[in-house]
Amino acid sequence: MNLAKVAERTGISPRMLRYYENMGLISPLRRSNNYRDYSVKDIETIHKIKILNDAGMPLKDIQLLLPCFDLAKKNFSLCPVVQEKLVQEMDKITAQLIQLKRSHVLLKSFLDNGTN
Repeated sequence: MNLAKVAERTGISPRMLRYYENMGLISPLRRSNNYRDYSVKDIETIHKIKILNDAGMPLKDIQLLLPCFDLAKKNFSLCPVVQEKLVQEMDKITAQLIQLKRSHVLLKSFLDNGTN
């Protein structure tokens, strides 16, 4: 399947698909005319990348996580690398939530004190 069709099918822009290729996340075959030819496996990998990226995982970490991610079940086999990355990401999100809660409380207090 060519780049345009894969972009349409996956909802990922051609530019981003080329970026995935440059990062080594996908490796579509090249035809004799140098056009990319994406396989079913490439498309599955693109779907995995999208799900992991939507979950907040940075692309640099996704490369490590891809082999352990089961697309059909949308889960991981918890190999040590995956477990470590998931814990790190959860810790990061927890810290962000705590900071957002602090910001929320502070802004609310400004509003409450301003209306008295």
